[in-house]
Amino acid sequence: MIMALWRQLKIWRRLRIGPITMQASFQRSVPVTPGTWRLSQQGDEQKSAPAVLPISEQRPLRDEPGTAVIVGVGSGFGYSLARKLASHGFDMALLSRNADRLHPLCDELRALGVQAHSYGLDVTHETDVKATFKRVVHRHGAPSIVVYSLQEFGPGSVLEVSVPAFESAWRHNCLGAFLVSQEAARAMVPRGQGSIFLVGSTSSIIGRAGHLNLAVGKFGQRAIAQVLSRELWPAEIHVAHVLIDADIRRPDVESTEEVQSDPDDIAVSILALHNQPRSAWSSELDLRPWNERFWEHC
Repeated sequence: MIMALWRQLKIWRRLRIGPITMQASFQRSVPVTPGTWRLSQQGDEQKSAPAVLPISEQRPLRDEPGTAVIVGVGSGFGYSLARKLASHGFDMALLSRNADRLHPLCDELRALGVQAHSYGLDVTHETDVKATFKRVVHRHGAPSIVVYSLQEFGPGSVLEVSVPAFESAWRHNCLGAFLVSQEAARAMVPRGQGSIFLVGSTSSIIGRAGHLNLAVGKFGQRAIAQVLSRELWPAEIHVAHVLIDADIRRPDVESTEEVQSDPDDIAVSILALHNQPRSAWSSELDLRPWNERFWEHC
């Protein structure tokens, strides 16, 4: 009875008062940790803060790696990508709802000689995304590469999926990708360089039974990438949709499945995509292991 009532309260309700419509729903508060950037900021307060030029006045440094921003840093692909980019000289900004758990990874990346900070944010909140990118740009400058690799999925048939579950999956898979891409583009366009990569899955192009929540958001994410590539390529911003047609191996999850992609190998492909010469850019890249049957996983 209580759970049924809670599911109903989570559905957005509209209250019309003349020409004004008010919308509200009851949601659990989402805990967001500040991450290492705040610890570093506290240390900086004891020093004189260096002057930060407006983005429009920062000169593009095409021969330098710059800063990489990864949104959604999981123990598999996210960690591998962070290590790969840091090993090639990129400073790292790691964005996650629980940024505190990334402290050990930041320490590991700093040992490679780069800056590395974690930032806490909820990608479904516009003001949170704006504020976080403002902090990233202030500390690191406009990013050279932004990778959105966050995914939310709750299986269920059309007859079973609840409205809150459907909406939450869409918000994390699609709305978050839009908000992050928009802020990334706003930082990159004045400098005339950068890469924005949205990481999709098999459900980005195939609506399979039981995958409604994932497919709707991932279809939308792919659409965002296609539109952005057409709009931003003339500004020399490389946008691509990276479709991973496979399960990704994770070091913290035991599995006997032989058909999996190695996250380190995926990271190699992401770096290669970023390094493509601009006369031969890809707008979409699909990846799968050699023994994968096409379009069956994820």
